[in-house]
Amino acid sequence: LEAATIPDCSFDGCSHCGVCGVDFGHNVVVPALPIPPFDGQFKPKSDRIQRIRLRFAKYGDMALVSHLDLLRLFDRVVRRAGLPISFTNGFHPSPRIIPASALSLGITSDGEIMDFELTERMNLEDFQTRLAAHLPKDLPVVSVEELPIKALAATASLEQAEYRLNIQLSEDPENTQNPAVTLETVQSWVDEVLSQDEILVEHKTKSGKLKDVNVRSRLFDLAVEEVEGDSIAAQITVRYVGSCQNNGTLLRPDEVIKMLEGVSSRSLILQRIHRMRLILASPETPT
Repeated sequence: LEAATIPDCSFDGCSHCGVCGVDFGHNVVVPALPIPPFDGQFKPKSDRIQRIRLRFAKYGDMALVSHLDLLRLFDRVVRRAGLPISFTNGFHPSPRIIPASALSLGITSDGEIMDFELTERMNLEDFQTRLAAHLPKDLPVVSVEELPIKALAATASLEQAEYRLNIQLSEDPENTQNPAVTLETVQSWVDEVLSQDEILVEHKTKSGKLKDVNVRSRLFDLAVEEVEGDSIAAQITVRYVGSCQNNGTLLRPDEVIKMLEGVSSRSLILQRIHRMRLILASPETPT
């Protein structure tokens, strides 16, 4: 016996290997399917014909999807929906899908904003229907609107954001020194914060240095919505409007907690953050 490689009898003569035979039948070659025609674009188009602004919500498990993964999700959704998205020029073209602001991991939202630039005009209803058909259920579309192609981008016109915060007292149940927390108590904390002109919070710069920042100047509105439970396990809900500019001038939810802790001398735990809306500059001016 000798080990040897023999040609495939599908495309060559029979080598009498014993696998095929009169009873078993002969090898049948199934022809390959034809290659389907390519309906896409070999070279991405960079024409900017129409800009559509999408407002969408982010609920449930989608809050655990990071900002970069969300951009990849929209990239795939646009391709699945067959939308004529415009691409940037350069060595690595990217779809012109532009978010107004990144949403931190774990935060839900009612009013995120995403701009899409298309290579051809589309009916807004058709755009919304085709896009929504491929979006996860926890990313519902709120509205779509058309903007001038040279209108100020949402990233540049973003000024403020409105948040709802769920807060819980973090105190020792055996400690009876602190008074009970009621709606009036929390309202007094809010009033005291709003009455101040300066509240300093320590920030760390990119170089690692510490500096004091007046976060009060970044707070535009603060209101208490609800207080539930007793003084120890009280659940507090507040709403605030703060600066949210992409140049780094923003008011973070944890800084609002520090303000309330400073005026109340109570320990607070931030349990849940929900972004209600993004507020853009109005009117928008062309670039």
